[in-house]
Amino acid sequence: MKRIFVEDVTGEIVTIGGRDANHLARSLRAKRGDKITAVDGAGNCAVLELIDFDKETIRARRAGDVGRVAVDKSIILADCLPKQNRFDNIIEKATELGVKKIEPLISDRTITRPNVLREKAKLERWNRIAKESAEQCARDTIPEIGKIRELLDWLNEITPLEDDTLLLFCWEQEQDTTVREVLNTCCDKNIIVLIGPEGGFSEREVAAIKSAGGISVTLGKRILKTDTAVISVLAMINYERM
Repeated sequence: MKRIFVEDVTGEIVTIGGRDANHLARSLRAKRGDKITAVDGAGNCAVLELIDFDKETIRARRAGDVGRVAVDKSIILADCLPKQNRFDNIIEKATELGVKKIEPLISDRTITRPNVLREKAKLERWNRIAKESAEQCARDTIPEIGKIRELLDWLNEITPLEDDTLLLFCWEQEQDTTVREVLNTCCDKNIIVLIGPEGGFSEREVAAIKSAGGISVTLGKRILKTDTAVISVLAMINYERM
């Protein structure tokens, strides 16, 4: 059953507009009587029956009770911006792998540094990608996309870490500590995963991350591209939490 995100599913009648209405009507050729699953930002979900179409919107009737989505321990991905448009792919895959929030960061060795106008356009595109990916993989929530910030500024914002939060950073110079070893001792905590840019973290950044309570982990013997590292570490975390 097609899943979409709407503002509110608690009313008897729900109006679907914009890209969602266009996608349902034109791409999926939805018709009156079809049913979809809708989820809102407050954590409610319901089955909707499509009842009326016009040029811009679709009206739907709630067909059943309102339910609540399940809430898991959260994973936040903090990723230093890679070159080109690889961050688009990172958002898509991180969404599929259950990340709650994605923080785009700029570090000492970050090459991509968008200006204010480009930043606004990128955030709009990233939020659209997150929404579409969440619908495609039948998620109950859309990942939040944070503003682009300097790595050290972001570290200052999140510290001191909450007692129920673990900060892992993938570091090519770490040879011993694995994701499994860390999660075996504290698998029930919320996790922040920090990934560096091409060229990795600088020495001052590694010192700052460790000072903030970050635990360095290895992803194996090979040096992975930043988007590959994201998929690898998130897959490991999901496996250990199954």
